Amino acid sequence: MDVIWPALPSFLVGARNTILYCIVSFPLALVLGLLLALMDGSHYIWLRNPARIFIEVVRGTPIVAQIFIVYYGLGALLASVHPSWALWINNWTAGIGTLALNYSAYEAEIYRAGFLSVDKGQAEAALSLGLSPSQNFFRIQLPQAIPLMIPPFVNDFIYLLKDSAIISVIAGTELTSVLNFFVRKNASNPMPFFLLAIVLYLLMSLPVSYVAKRLERRLRAAL
Repeated sequence: MDVIWPALPSFLVGARNTILYCIVSFPLALVLGLLLALMDGSHYIWLRNPARIFIEVVRGTPIVAQIFIVYYGLGALLASVHPSWALWINNWTAGIGTLALNYSAYEAEIYRAGFLSVDKGQAEAALSLGLSPSQNFFRIQLPQAIPLMIPPFVNDFIYLLKDSAIISVIAGTELTSVLNFFVRKNASNPMPFFLLAIVLYLLMSLPVSYVAKRLERRLRAAL
């Protein structure tokens, strides 16, 4: 415990930053994922094909390559247009942007599976009763699909908590980067720091899982 107490404030800051990265990037991923899912299900090929290409490329390439492209590639591109624009790309914006873009591809597939799980006959009945396509989507399809999508969404959020460690490669200060610092500093006795990081990750992920299960039960009961 003698080595843990001096390091604890730094670990708590890293955990706080991890939470900030996640609570900003995951809602963005959900919104972008919904947009991609709607584009992918569109009858228009000029909407469907770009969405499908984006989803497959993002899911088929490593996130570390994506964060380097955003941080270095996009930063250099903005700097070539105007030097001051490069300041927009830092470890916060690049980290949040990369996580949001990466996870939006996975959330799009969850949305697609959720929408496909709703019986098409209900949509046909809604349209025959005079509901518009948007009313059918928001009143019939989406409310029934949401309870089915909550478990995979929660799983992805927990994965996001862990994948946020990738931000350490661009000098972002989150839990894993703090862990790496103290492990290097105390190479002869790193185990207490690994255990502390595990405990903090569990403290962040377990409440999310618990709340999501209660929400899922309530939504299913309301249908």
